[in-house]
Amino acid sequence: MFATAVRVVSACALVVLAGSKVSADGKDPVYEGKKFSEWASIAQTGQSVRQRSLAIDALGKIWIMERRTGAIEYVTTVLRSDKSAAVRAQSAIVIAGLREEDMKQYGAPALIDVLKTEKESKVRKEIIAAMVKFPVVCAAGVESLTPALKDPEPAVRVAAAEALALAGAMAKSAAPELIPLLKDTTKSVRIAAVYALGRVTPEAGTTIAETMAVMLGAEKDLDIRRELLVSIGLLAEKSDPIVKALTVALTDAEDEVRRGAARTLGTFGAAAAPAVEDLFKLATTDKTKDIRVDAIRAFGSALGPTGVKARLKELRPLLDPSKQPDFEVRLALVEEIAALGYDQLGVDLMSPDKGVKAEALETIVALRLRLADPQVKVREAAGIAIRKIEKKPEPKKDPEKKQ
Repeated sequence: MFATAVRVVSACALVVLAGSKVSADGKDPVYEGKKFSEWASIAQTGQSVRQRSLAIDALGKIWIMERRTGAIEYVTTVLRSDKSAAVRAQSAIVIAGLREEDMKQYGAPALIDVLKTEKESKVRKEIIAAMVKFPVVCAAGVESLTPALKDPEPAVRVAAAEALALAGAMAKSAAPELIPLLKDTTKSVRIAAVYALGRVTPEAGTTIAETMAVMLGAEKDLDIRRELLVSIGLLAEKSDPIVKALTVALTDAEDEVRRGAARTLGTFGAAAAPAVEDLFKLATTDKTKDIRVDAIRAFGSALGPTGVKARLKELRPLLDPSKQPDFEVRLALVEEIAALGYDQLGVDLMSPDKGVKAEALETIVALRLRLADPQVKVREAAGIAIRKIEKKPEPKKDPEKKQ
């Protein structure tokens, strides 16, 4: 609907405005000593670039004061037709200040149309800067933004990639043009490409995620590795090469990379099972407590309840403050054990198998000791965990049948 409106308004806006418009009450607004009609004339026919640029700025101010003048229509017309790149750029800057409803009606059609044919990088940059103020405009302008990914100026390529990211799934068609930017010689462009590819929901998601996984292993720049981890997580592809790359990243020298890898694996569920031992090692040896917490969460997610239950013998000792002084880590452990609940652990307390029953009792004892933990959050979590495990949940009642 919006894209159709853009095309209709674009066609109308190509008509050069003749004369000057005044407000409905017949008044000609004055700004900086000149009437609106004078500014409109200068914007279209001024002899110097400076004069026309000042006039464009004035028309933008007049539009704010008196919308009935139609001042913004002069600005969009100049954007389409002025011979000076500086004046066209100033027009885009003024349009960028429009409110959302005015952008949709007046600004977007001109910006999207002009971007298709604009030859000057500095003008394209200002046009895109105006578009990114409103994601809906970026979504409507995907066809115009995509060619800008090949602009000779890195700043324009960055702006175009970020605008496409704002368009989200509407920009999935731009993915093939974004992929080459992963090898761009300019760091900011590579970052923008990674950022965009993680958000446009590309059709070839697995291939792109695996390409990023390879980059993660080879890339030295921390900023890019950090962005790669985020986009890999957003793509949510869980193939073996991706899991392997993230597992390797768990041993990275940078805290942010280790934590990002753990968090991303934590969203993979059972698909992250090949990384379980590496996650456990991270959870028990990393020097940064926040990373240990994320590793425990990912460990529990990868194993699932049955897997966590099978590893309780290794997890229980970590509840002891003398072995795990950071309460945040103990809290995470208690909560992962609590997630086993009655169905996984509580039933074992009544098991005829002495070994199974003893294992469950040991876990309850370890949790009861945490009721005296130095940290109140751990004490509270331990109490909740014990209740979840010991109390059999009430059977769900069938919803009442409607009469």
